[in-house]
Amino acid sequence: MAPDTMQVRLHLRLIRVLEVAVDTLGELVVVVVSTRSWSRCPHCGHRCRRVHDERRRRVRDLPVSGRKVTLVWRRRRFVCDGCGERHLEDHDEFEGRLTRRLTRCVVADAKVMSLRAVARRHGLSWSAVMDLVASWSTLVGAHRRSLRCRVLLVDETSMRRRHRYVTVLQNGETGEVLAMVAHRNEAALSGFFAAQGRRWCRGVKVVVTDGSKSYRSAVSHHLGHATHGLDRFHVVRWFAAGVTLVRRELQRREPRGHVRPAFDPELFRSRFALLRRADSMSERDQRQLDDLLDRYPRMRVGWHALQELYGLYSADDRDGALAALDRFTDLYATGEIPEFADVVKTVIAWSTEILAFHDPAAGRISNGRIEGTNNKLQVLRRVAHGFVNRANFEARGLLACPAMRGSPLPNSALATP
Repeated sequence: MAPDTMQVRLHLRLIRVLEVAVDTLGELVVVVVSTRSWSRCPHCGHRCRRVHDERRRRVRDLPVSGRKVTLVWRRRRFVCDGCGERHLEDHDEFEGRLTRRLTRCVVADAKVMSLRAVARRHGLSWSAVMDLVASWSTLVGAHRRSLRCRVLLVDETSMRRRHRYVTVLQNGETGEVLAMVAHRNEAALSGFFAAQGRRWCRGVKVVVTDGSKSYRSAVSHHLGHATHGLDRFHVVRWFAAGVTLVRRELQRREPRGHVRPAFDPELFRSRFALLRRADSMSERDQRQLDDLLDRYPRMRVGWHALQELYGLYSADDRDGALAALDRFTDLYATGEIPEFADVVKTVIAWSTEILAFHDPAAGRISNGRIEGTNNKLQVLRRVAHGFVNRANFEARGLLACPAMRGSPLPNSALATP
């Protein structure tokens, strides 16, 4: 025996090492066999103990000290005494031609690395890694969709920059991505609800979407009993559009090319300060803004109108939101801010969904959680240099967006690594 020899364990359950076939600086090959003396017949369920012959299967394992490790599994073929059929034994530690712990490592790497990099790291083909990720995500996605979802968040994201969109559906309580269906129209969302079934749909009590009419149509058809809220971020962006139009109208000094600069520099620099809420500004910022608004009275009216619209969300209850909306109506009725006409039409069209923010069942929820998830998906998209196949994007997205800490996890057999 060599002086630098030592014994180590494989740490594989119900596995016995028979011999070390190859032990070099670059490769380690170990012959193993299962310690279980019987196998369950897949045809009749009878316990089989009579061995007909053996087959050898090479199974890849995690590398050790930078060396490629291969297990040569002496896989027995049993003969069933009940039905006479022959079958090969299975083992819980092996999944195809990989060990279970290697598959978990591959799937974990696929969350943050490109598949080509994962394949290069583990010495596998791209298709083998993708098949492994797809099979795991199928189990995880099916398990997530089988559980009850009380709060559903719906938003869109792109597979490639600014085109080929998909609809992302997320459990608002656990943070798990449930599915990523193709397109962002009514048929896409309705197809998901139809596949889930009426029983699952009845369990949804709150649904939050952006200002998409297609999403609203699908929600009203399948989740008419649920409280449908409009995402606060999109609504506030609509509100701010009115102030932006007023500022653009006032800041232009002369037609382009007649005077330099064409825009009033001071008013242009205040474009971000005009969109802030009054209660979030310091005394110094408020004083500077007041000096600017004193020189532009119509800008002051527009700014006060925006503050009243912000009051829809800062109010404590629905009555306070309605009072803020009445004050905005009085300012708009003066006729000094016609740029808010589109804002008024939008508020009227989506008033039920906007005011649902104060519904006790909704709990002042927004789409902030799914917006953060979309950021993770876009990082994943950049790592992969864009996606062409929607199924591949969904498979990797489901694994990259697990449940948050403290939320119930899936069964250990289905849990992602």
